[in-house]
Amino acid sequence: MIDEIGIGGFKLKQSNDFLKLGTDAMLLSHFANIKKHDNVCDLGCGNGAISILLCARHPEITVTGIEILEGAAQLAQENVEINNLSNRMQVIHGDVVKIKDLLPAESFTHVVSNPPYMKLTGGLHTENENLLSARMEINSTIDDMCRGAAYLLKYQGSFSVVYRPERLSVLFSALKAHNFTPKRLRFVQNDVKTEPFLVLVEARKHGKEGLKVLPTLFIRDESGNETREVREIYQRNT
Repeated sequence: MIDEIGIGGFKLKQSNDFLKLGTDAMLLSHFANIKKHDNVCDLGCGNGAISILLCARHPEITVTGIEILEGAAQLAQENVEINNLSNRMQVIHGDVVKIKDLLPAESFTHVVSNPPYMKLTGGLHTENENLLSARMEINSTIDDMCRGAAYLLKYQGSFSVVYRPERLSVLFSALKAHNFTPKRLRFVQNDVKTEPFLVLVEARKHGKEGLKVLPTLFIRDESGNETREVREIYQRNT
């Protein structure tokens, strides 16, 4: 199936065999503080959703996606072709754990990732091994992602990641271990009555101390309708 992503006329081919475009990918693509002419790497790019969204939002950047699952990498490459992005986006079928075999060091200005966020004992039940790999730390951990980002980024480069609030301490420990300093953080809640279900974090390689905690992003208002900010992020007609 090929779906409109609602931004810039870009499209996304998706499959039930692999993780589909979700709230986490959409919010991360908006949260990432991408600058003009950035060279971006998407670690664990899946079907290319975040990479495509970044290209849609920022017409002057280039993006490289890395994906360990061959079928997902093929799907991401099809999305490159569907959106005529071959001059701005490439997909590498490879293992982030072996990042030094894939790309040269310090070759990117920004790295993004929607990594597996559950431990192997996390209790996610599905017969789809591809979905398990996308959500559970089977092939890579958050430490692997931080190590890969540190290797790829230039000095003072930025790493933007979406994660789960209950594992925020694990993320911060991994960032510190690989010389990252958290600079921006934003929690995401369904509404004012619920706890955060996502956290967006931007860290800087060899950055100075100083964390800016942004206002919580609410998906729905007190009436149960999408908030204005969410409609703006999705670029829905208001």
